[in-house]
Amino acid sequence: MTVDDAITLVLSQSQVDLVGSLRAALDRPMPETVHELRVALRRLRAALALSTRWADTEALDDLKRDAHALSDSLGESRNWDILIEETLAPHIDRLAGIADVAALTEAAATARHDSYRRVRVLLDGPLPQKLLLGLALALSQQHWRGEAGVISKRLAGGIRRRATREISRADRQLRNHGKQLQNLTDEARHELRIEVKRLRYTIEWLEPIWPRSNRIRRYQKRINALQSVLGSLNDARAAQQLLNRIASDDPSPISQRAVGAIAGWTVRDKAFQLAALDKLWQEFRTAKRFW
Repeated sequence: MTVDDAITLVLSQSQVDLVGSLRAALDRPMPETVHELRVALRRLRAALALSTRWADTEALDDLKRDAHALSDSLGESRNWDILIEETLAPHIDRLAGIADVAALTEAAATARHDSYRRVRVLLDGPLPQKLLLGLALALSQQHWRGEAGVISKRLAGGIRRRATREISRADRQLRNHGKQLQNLTDEARHELRIEVKRLRYTIEWLEPIWPRSNRIRRYQKRINALQSVLGSLNDARAAQQLLNRIASDDPSPISQRAVGAIAGWTVRDKAFQLAALDKLWQEFRTAKRFW
């Protein structure tokens, strides 16, 4: 397989995922379908970034911007989902007799309803169709080849060497950015999480190049574990930001007490998650590379 073939394959797989998830979200705009659409958009963005590096082109930049805009527009709804289902719901029992989270839940539900109304308007608008048509056009005309449509020496080369360099680069960058992990800010950990996800997607696309082995499976397992803990930390951060927004709109003692109580639990949970993250990071750093 050449680099040109690999770009076509990666973008085609992303296109299939996007079409299916977008159709489901249009039919039933609910937490599960919106989440799947955001995952498909993240994978597409990673595929576009990968293809851009491989082809050394700016021809896919418009697609990258449209995918980023659509993904960002869905982010708020997903954050409200997490707040209601993964933060407030468990604290109803945790804080029984200490703080009443009913007012927070009601305010969050109203905000989530409004955000999904905006999602429906967005999905019925021109941006999703523009992205789909742009991606279909890029695949049919192979825009990454350049105006002449001629496969360059860069694109005609075999994918094995290019894939090895790509994964090695991403692995090295991830390890460099993860130094002093316990001292990273929330924003820096969020960026680290994005890098972990991109590496995971890249390996999923390229792993057929290497013989299936226990070494690949162990490496993937460590990547998935890192992503899970980093994702939980980021979800807690986003949920707290939304709680602070509710508290600023509702200065009543009941709401303020509930927000403060949840914040205390969040700090406790974060300490456990950071300890788990440190252990997982050490396992990742010492894992044997499979390439």
